Amino acid sequence: MTEAVDTKHPDYLDRADEWRLMRDSDRGETAIKSGGTLYLPKPNGFTKQPDGGTALYEAYQRRAQFPEIVQPAVMAMVGVIHQAEIKIVIPDSMAGLWEKATADGLPLEAFHRRITAELLLMGRYSVLVDAPSSGDMPRLAGYQAETLINWAEDRTMFVLDESGLVRNGFQWENRKQYLALTLEDGRYVGRRYDEGGIVIDGKEGEPTTAKGDNLTEIPFVVMGPRDLSLKPETSPCIGIARAAKSIYQLSADYRWSLFMAGQETLFIINGDRPEVVGSGVIVEIKGGGDGNPPDAKYVGPAGTGIAAHRTAIVDEQQNAASAGARLFNSGQKTAESGDALRIRYTSETASLISVAHASCAGLEKALRYAGRMNGLSDAEISDIVVTPPKTLVERAITPEQMNAIMGLWDKGLISGETAYENLQAGNVASAERDWAEEQALIDQEHVGRYADELAAMTPPNTPPAA
Repeated sequence: MTEAVDTKHPDYLDRADEWRLMRDSDRGETAIKSGGTLYLPKPNGFTKQPDGGTALYEAYQRRAQFPEIVQPAVMAMVGVIHQAEIKIVIPDSMAGLWEKATADGLPLEAFHRRITAELLLMGRYSVLVDAPSSGDMPRLAGYQAETLINWAEDRTMFVLDESGLVRNGFQWENRKQYLALTLEDGRYVGRRYDEGGIVIDGKEGEPTTAKGDNLTEIPFVVMGPRDLSLKPETSPCIGIARAAKSIYQLSADYRWSLFMAGQETLFIINGDRPEVVGSGVIVEIKGGGDGNPPDAKYVGPAGTGIAAHRTAIVDEQQNAASAGARLFNSGQKTAESGDALRIRYTSETASLISVAHASCAGLEKALRYAGRMNGLSDAEISDIVVTPPKTLVERAITPEQMNAIMGLWDKGLISGETAYENLQAGNVASAERDWAEEQALIDQEHVGRYADELAAMTPPNTPPAA
């Protein structure tokens, strides 16, 4: 492995072009135009020019506009997911992660938002739980889709490309570096290699728990848009990016046609060529001695395709909307009933729900790895929980519905816990507290005429036990 540490998994190679499109379209016009002919092919007619069409292509590309819709779409979706309360439970011994979950000081909830954003954009994200220094808390290190270049299907090997800019004093230089995570004889080993496949001095070790035990599993979590499987999946926002690329290409043709339509060419027929033309210049045409009268006229492109280009751009904008950008149209009026709107919105956000669940499951697994490295017991680790939202549709219940729920509980047809969960779904009760915690607050504050019954978990009409 040391001789080919930069080898890429076949599935990585299969997704590389998609990932580049997603990353560049998220960055926007600057990155897209830096891609040159990868995103905007050079028209064949340009190649007939003496310079191979370089100057014409540069003008053609400069006029084109790339629609900045991918990043706003992703950020809007992140907002939709995280507007719902997501409950994260960690022990007091790991409380330091709330304020500093990563080595660069990112708080835990902000890191969770980053996970969600990457899953929406790229459809893949990974988290490595870094081995702590003596007495320190393990930290979470996030890795983008492009950095996980190789892996074993049985999860005994992962290779991460950590190449990038490294500061050397006041200077910055590009450095090739790879991190290989392996299981050797049942023990987790991490090694860093340079571009020649040589282990970098001081970058090898066998991380242990706070109790000094060897790790028998690589503390590395790979997330997809639906689950924690290793096989890369298509980005949830790939349709938006592809539509944006098409709009960019059509914009180049459209604006080039507009430019050319305004650039008429002067033709002289049976006359002498004038030295100058333009506003305020009088052009006198002489000649025509052969019986053909002299003539002069401007000739320009008819521009018959301009309207078609504009129509095609509108069509691609609608494609982007159907691929997920309808979030931008939330302010438009609709004649749909409340139930119809809720049903349609629920179906459109099904992928957002799966991303929310995958994001929470991945973070929970990473936090449990951190708990194990911190020396927690199995029981304490099982108490680490990240609860995903049950729905992304805001569902405020009416007073009548709330009375109906409490009436069912009052008649002993549902439990107090079930009633509480319904109140949570209706944004009446807090999503951050479970039933037991709510009971404790009720007992403490003695609020509401149902306090004693709720605390006892016994509906009022239930006969006492014999």
